[in-house]
Amino acid sequence: MRFAIRDDDTNFFTRPEQLTRCYQDIWNEFAPTLCLISKVKGNWEHWVHRIYRDKQQTDWNAWKADDTAHPIENNNQLVSFIREKIKEGKLDIGYHAKYHRNEDPVPPADRSNNYVRGAEYYTTRDVTDEIKKEVAHLNQVFQYPISVFTPPQNLLSLKGYHAVLAAGLNICGGGISFYKKEKDLKGLINIARQLSFKIMRKDADYARVLRFSNHTEIAYHYPLQPGTRLNTLIDDFEMVRSYNGDFVLSTHYVEFDYPMVYDEKITMRHVLMDFLDHVNRYNDVDKMSLSTMLKY
Repeated sequence: MRFAIRDDDTNFFTRPEQLTRCYQDIWNEFAPTLCLISKVKGNWEHWVHRIYRDKQQTDWNAWKADDTAHPIENNNQLVSFIREKIKEGKLDIGYHAKYHRNEDPVPPADRSNNYVRGAEYYTTRDVTDEIKKEVAHLNQVFQYPISVFTPPQNLLSLKGYHAVLAAGLNICGGGISFYKKEKDLKGLINIARQLSFKIMRKDADYARVLRFSNHTEIAYHYPLQPGTRLNTLIDDFEMVRSYNGDFVLSTHYVEFDYPMVYDEKITMRHVLMDFLDHVNRYNDVDKMSLSTMLKY
Protein backbone atom coordinates (compact mmCIF):
# COMPACT_ATOMS: atom_id res chain seq x y z
CA MET A 1 0.00 0.00 0.00
CA ARG A 2 0.94 3.66 -0.32
CA PHE A 3 0.97 6.32 2.40
CA ALA A 4 1.13 10.14 2.34
CA ILE A 5 0.64 13.07 4.72
CA ARG A 6 -1.39 16.10 3.65
CA ASP A 7 -0.97 19.16 5.87
CA ASP A 8 -3.25 22.11 5.06
CA ASP A 9 -2.98 25.84 5.78
CA THR A 10 0.70 26.81 5.61
CA ASN A 11 0.58 30.57 5.02
CA PHE A 12 2.23 33.94 5.70
CA PHE A 13 1.89 33.48 9.47
CA THR A 14 3.58 30.06 9.52
CA ARG A 15 6.98 29.94 11.17
CA PRO A 16 9.71 27.52 10.05
CA GLU A 17 10.21 26.33 13.62
CA GLN A 18 6.57 25.19 13.72
CA LEU A 19 7.05 23.01 10.65
CA THR A 20 10.36 21.73 11.95
CA ARG A 21 8.82 20.73 15.26
CA CYS A 22 6.02 18.91 13.46
CA TYR A 23 7.97 17.07 10.81
CA GLN A 24 11.68 16.82 11.60
CA ASP A 25 11.16 13.25 12.84
CA ILE A 26 9.36 12.34 9.61
CA TRP A 27 10.84 14.19 6.63
CA ASN A 28 14.08 12.20 6.51
CA GLU A 29 11.96 9.19 5.57
CA PHE A 30 9.48 10.86 3.22
CA ALA A 31 8.16 14.33 2.39
CA PRO A 32 4.89 15.54 3.94
CA THR A 33 2.90 17.74 1.56
CA LEU A 34 2.19 21.26 2.76
CA CYS A 35 -0.88 22.69 1.00
CA LEU A 36 -0.48 26.45 0.90
CA ILE A 37 -2.73 29.48 1.33
CA SER A 38 -1.23 32.03 -1.03
CA LYS A 39 -2.75 35.25 0.37
CA VAL A 40 -4.48 34.42 3.64
CA LYS A 41 -6.97 37.09 4.78
CA GLY A 42 -6.94 38.37 8.32
CA ASN A 43 -4.60 37.54 11.19
CA TRP A 44 -4.58 33.78 10.75
CA GLU A 45 -2.50 33.08 13.83
CA HIS A 46 -5.03 34.94 15.97
CA TRP A 47 -8.21 33.61 14.41
CA VAL A 48 -7.34 29.97 14.00
CA HIS A 49 -6.92 29.61 17.78
CA ARG A 50 -9.89 31.82 18.55
CA ILE A 51 -12.21 29.81 16.30
CA TYR A 52 -10.94 26.54 17.75
CA ARG A 53 -11.70 27.85 21.24
CA ASP A 54 -14.97 29.73 20.65
CA LYS A 55 -16.46 27.78 17.73
CA GLN A 56 -20.01 29.07 17.15
CA GLN A 57 -19.45 31.86 19.68
CA THR A 58 -16.66 33.40 17.58
CA ASP A 59 -17.09 37.12 16.91
CA TRP A 60 -17.71 36.66 13.18
CA ASN A 61 -18.24 40.36 12.57
CA ALA A 62 -14.76 41.10 13.87
CA TRP A 63 -13.39 38.19 11.86
CA LYS A 64 -15.02 39.50 8.69
CA ALA A 65 -13.72 43.02 9.30
CA ASP A 66 -10.17 41.70 9.61
CA ASP A 67 -9.75 41.13 5.87
CA THR A 68 -6.24 42.33 4.98
CA ALA A 69 -4.57 39.90 2.58
CA HIS A 70 -1.13 38.59 3.58
CA PRO A 71 0.87 37.18 0.63
CA ILE A 72 2.95 34.18 1.65
CA GLU A 73 6.01 35.52 -0.20
CA ASN A 74 6.21 38.41 2.27
CA ASN A 75 7.44 35.92 4.86
CA ASN A 76 10.97 35.66 3.47
CA GLN A 77 12.18 33.32 6.18
CA LEU A 78 9.36 30.84 5.50
CA VAL A 79 9.86 30.94 1.72
CA SER A 80 13.61 30.31 2.05
CA PHE A 81 12.99 27.48 4.49
CA ILE A 82 10.44 25.70 2.28
CA ARG A 83 12.60 26.12 -0.82
CA GLU A 84 15.52 24.55 1.00
CA LYS A 85 13.47 21.63 2.30
CA ILE A 86 11.99 21.01 -1.15
CA LYS A 87 15.50 20.81 -2.61
CA GLU A 88 16.48 18.39 0.15
CA GLY A 89 13.43 16.21 -0.63
CA LYS A 90 12.05 16.79 2.87
CA LEU A 91 8.91 18.75 1.99
CA ASP A 92 6.43 18.83 -0.90
CA ILE A 93 3.87 21.56 -1.59
CA GLY A 94 0.37 21.81 -3.04
CA TYR A 95 -2.30 24.48 -3.43
CA HIS A 96 -5.02 24.87 -0.82
CA ALA A 97 -6.55 28.35 -1.07
CA LYS A 98 -6.05 31.97 -2.04
CA TYR A 99 -7.70 33.74 0.91
CA HIS A 100 -9.20 30.76 2.79
CA ARG A 101 -12.48 32.64 2.80
CA ASN A 102 -15.54 32.25 0.62
CA GLU A 103 -15.70 35.40 -1.51
CA ASP A 104 -19.14 34.77 -3.03
CA PRO A 105 -21.52 37.77 -2.83
CA VAL A 106 -23.99 35.45 -1.10
CA PRO A 107 -22.37 32.76 1.09
CA PRO A 108 -23.50 29.15 0.52
CA ALA A 109 -26.85 28.72 2.24
CA ASP A 110 -26.74 24.94 2.49
CA ARG A 111 -23.64 24.84 4.67
CA SER A 112 -23.96 26.20 8.18
CA ASN A 113 -21.14 24.78 10.31
CA ASN A 114 -18.84 27.24 12.00
CA TYR A 115 -15.92 26.74 9.61
CA VAL A 116 -17.79 27.03 6.31
CA ARG A 117 -16.70 30.64 5.94
CA GLY A 118 -13.36 29.19 4.91
CA ALA A 119 -14.83 26.93 2.21
CA GLU A 120 -13.43 29.14 -0.52
CA TYR A 121 -14.21 26.88 -3.45
CA TYR A 122 -17.69 25.82 -2.40
CA THR A 123 -18.62 28.58 -4.78
CA THR A 124 -21.08 29.74 -7.41
CA ARG A 125 -18.35 31.66 -9.29
CA ASP A 126 -15.98 30.50 -12.03
CA VAL A 127 -12.62 30.73 -10.26
CA THR A 128 -10.56 28.94 -12.92
CA ASP A 129 -8.43 31.96 -13.83
CA GLU A 130 -7.93 32.83 -10.17
CA ILE A 131 -6.63 29.35 -9.35
CA LYS A 132 -4.36 29.31 -12.41
CA LYS A 133 -2.92 32.68 -11.44
CA GLU A 134 -2.32 31.73 -7.80
CA VAL A 135 -0.71 28.40 -8.66
CA ALA A 136 1.55 30.00 -11.28
CA HIS A 137 2.56 32.61 -8.71
CA LEU A 138 3.36 29.98 -6.06
CA ASN A 139 5.32 27.97 -8.61
CA GLN A 140 7.50 31.01 -9.17
CA VAL A 141 7.84 31.90 -5.48
CA PHE A 142 8.88 28.38 -4.44
CA GLN A 143 10.55 27.38 -7.71
CA TYR A 144 8.52 24.17 -7.75
CA PRO A 145 5.69 22.91 -9.99
CA ILE A 146 2.54 22.46 -7.91
CA SER A 147 0.28 19.67 -9.17
CA VAL A 148 -2.02 18.92 -6.21
CA PHE A 149 -5.05 20.72 -4.80
CA THR A 150 -6.74 20.14 -1.44
CA PRO A 151 -10.00 22.06 -0.87
CA PRO A 152 -10.54 24.26 2.21
CA GLN A 153 -12.89 22.52 4.63
CA ASN A 154 -12.77 19.59 2.17
CA LEU A 155 -15.70 21.14 0.32
CA LEU A 156 -16.09 21.78 -3.39
CA SER A 157 -19.16 22.85 -5.31
CA LEU A 158 -19.44 21.48 -8.83
CA LYS A 159 -18.45 24.93 -10.06
CA GLY A 160 -15.36 24.88 -7.88
CA TYR A 161 -14.54 21.29 -8.83
CA HIS A 162 -14.58 22.03 -12.55
CA ALA A 163 -12.48 25.16 -11.99
CA VAL A 164 -9.80 23.08 -10.26
CA LEU A 165 -9.79 20.60 -13.13
CA ALA A 166 -9.60 23.38 -15.71
CA ALA A 167 -6.61 24.76 -13.81
CA GLY A 168 -4.84 21.43 -14.40
CA LEU A 169 -4.59 20.16 -10.83
CA ASN A 170 -4.99 16.74 -9.27
CA ILE A 171 -7.37 16.56 -6.30
CA CYS A 172 -7.43 15.07 -2.82
CA GLY A 173 -10.92 15.24 -1.29
CA GLY A 174 -13.75 17.60 -2.13
CA GLY A 175 -16.93 15.69 -1.37
CA ILE A 176 -18.13 15.40 -4.98
CA SER A 177 -20.12 12.22 -5.72
CA PHE A 178 -18.36 9.94 -8.19
CA TYR A 179 -21.59 9.86 -10.20
CA LYS A 180 -21.11 13.58 -10.96
CA LYS A 181 -17.57 13.25 -12.32
CA GLU A 182 -16.32 12.71 -15.85
CA LYS A 183 -18.24 10.14 -17.87
CA ASP A 184 -15.87 9.54 -20.74
CA LEU A 185 -14.34 6.06 -21.06
CA LYS A 186 -11.94 6.45 -18.13
CA GLY A 187 -14.65 8.08 -16.03
CA LEU A 188 -17.08 5.22 -16.67
CA ILE A 189 -14.37 2.70 -15.80
CA ASN A 190 -13.80 4.53 -12.52
CA ILE A 191 -17.52 4.44 -11.72
CA ALA A 192 -17.59 0.70 -12.47
CA ARG A 193 -14.57 0.10 -10.24
CA GLN A 194 -16.12 1.94 -7.33
CA LEU A 195 -19.49 0.27 -7.71
CA SER A 196 -17.99 -3.22 -7.88
CA PHE A 197 -15.79 -2.42 -4.88
CA LYS A 198 -18.81 -1.34 -2.81
CA ILE A 199 -20.65 -4.52 -3.74
CA MET A 200 -17.76 -6.57 -2.40
CA ARG A 201 -16.91 -4.31 0.57
CA LYS A 202 -20.04 -2.46 1.61
CA ASP A 203 -18.53 -0.85 4.70
CA ALA A 204 -15.13 0.06 3.25
CA ASP A 205 -13.93 3.27 1.62
CA TYR A 206 -12.59 3.25 -1.92
CA ALA A 207 -9.28 4.77 -0.87
CA ARG A 208 -7.41 4.47 -4.15
CA VAL A 209 -6.14 7.02 -6.61
CA LEU A 210 -8.38 7.24 -9.67
CA ARG A 211 -6.94 8.18 -13.06
CA PHE A 212 -9.19 10.32 -15.27
CA SER A 213 -8.44 11.57 -18.77
CA ASN A 214 -6.37 14.57 -17.69
CA HIS A 215 -5.97 14.33 -13.93
CA THR A 216 -6.01 12.05 -10.89
CA GLU A 217 -8.08 12.10 -7.72
CA ILE A 218 -8.35 10.40 -4.38
CA ALA A 219 -11.68 10.93 -2.65
CA TYR A 220 -10.81 9.58 0.79
CA HIS A 221 -8.37 10.94 3.32
CA TYR A 222 -8.26 10.30 7.05
CA PRO A 223 -8.14 13.31 9.40
CA LEU A 224 -5.98 13.71 12.46
CA GLN A 225 -7.66 16.40 14.55
CA PRO A 226 -7.79 17.10 18.30
CA GLY A 227 -10.79 14.78 18.58
CA THR A 228 -9.29 11.86 16.63
CA ARG A 229 -8.60 8.70 18.57
CA LEU A 230 -5.56 6.58 17.81
CA ASN A 231 -7.61 3.40 17.44
CA THR A 232 -9.79 5.12 14.82
CA LEU A 233 -6.74 5.92 12.69
CA ILE A 234 -5.40 2.40 13.13
CA ASP A 235 -8.74 0.85 12.16
CA ASP A 236 -8.92 3.04 9.04
CA PHE A 237 -5.33 2.22 8.13
CA GLU A 238 -5.90 -1.51 8.53
CA MET A 239 -9.03 -1.26 6.37
CA VAL A 240 -7.09 0.44 3.56
CA ARG A 241 -4.17 -1.94 3.96
CA SER A 242 -6.47 -4.95 3.66
CA TYR A 243 -7.04 -4.13 -0.02
CA ASN A 244 -3.63 -2.54 -0.74
CA GLY A 245 -5.11 0.95 -1.06
CA ASP A 246 -3.74 4.49 -0.77
CA PHE A 247 -3.85 6.05 2.70
CA VAL A 248 -3.73 9.86 2.99
CA LEU A 249 -3.45 11.24 6.51
CA SER A 250 -4.78 14.81 6.55
CA THR A 251 -3.85 17.18 9.34
CA HIS A 252 -2.90 20.77 10.28
CA TYR A 253 0.49 21.74 11.68
CA VAL A 254 -1.12 24.50 13.75
CA GLU A 255 -2.96 21.94 15.89
CA PHE A 256 -0.01 19.68 16.71
CA ASP A 257 0.37 20.99 20.25
CA TYR A 258 -3.36 21.06 20.98
CA PRO A 259 -4.42 18.66 23.74
CA MET A 260 -6.73 15.88 22.67
CA VAL A 261 -10.31 16.60 23.69
CA TYR A 262 -10.72 13.16 25.27
CA ASP A 263 -7.39 13.24 27.15
CA GLU A 264 -5.70 16.59 27.79
CA LYS A 265 -2.53 14.84 28.94
CA ILE A 266 -1.61 14.03 25.35
CA THR A 267 -1.32 16.23 22.27
CA MET A 268 -2.13 15.64 18.63
CA ARG A 269 1.58 15.20 17.96
CA HIS A 270 1.66 12.27 20.40
CA VAL A 271 -1.18 10.60 18.54
CA LEU A 272 0.57 11.14 15.21
CA MET A 273 3.83 9.59 16.39
CA ASP A 274 2.02 6.61 17.94
CA PHE A 275 0.12 6.13 14.70
CA LEU A 276 3.30 6.27 12.63
CA ASP A 277 4.82 3.67 14.97
CA HIS A 278 1.93 1.41 13.96
CA VAL A 279 2.39 2.18 10.25
CA ASN A 280 6.11 1.42 10.53
CA ARG A 281 5.38 -2.09 11.72
CA TYR A 282 4.82 -3.01 8.08
CA ASN A 283 7.60 -3.25 5.52
CA ASP A 284 5.21 -3.12 2.56
CA VAL A 285 4.04 0.48 3.15
CA ASP A 286 5.45 2.80 0.49
CA LYS A 287 5.63 6.29 2.00
CA MET A 288 5.66 9.27 -0.36
CA SER A 289 4.50 12.84 -0.94
CA LEU A 290 0.91 13.45 -1.96
CA SER A 291 2.17 14.90 -5.25
CA THR A 292 3.94 11.62 -6.01
CA MET A 293 0.91 9.56 -5.03
CA LEU A 294 -1.31 11.61 -7.35
CA LYS A 295 1.20 11.95 -10.19
CA TYR A 296 -0.57 11.65 -13.54
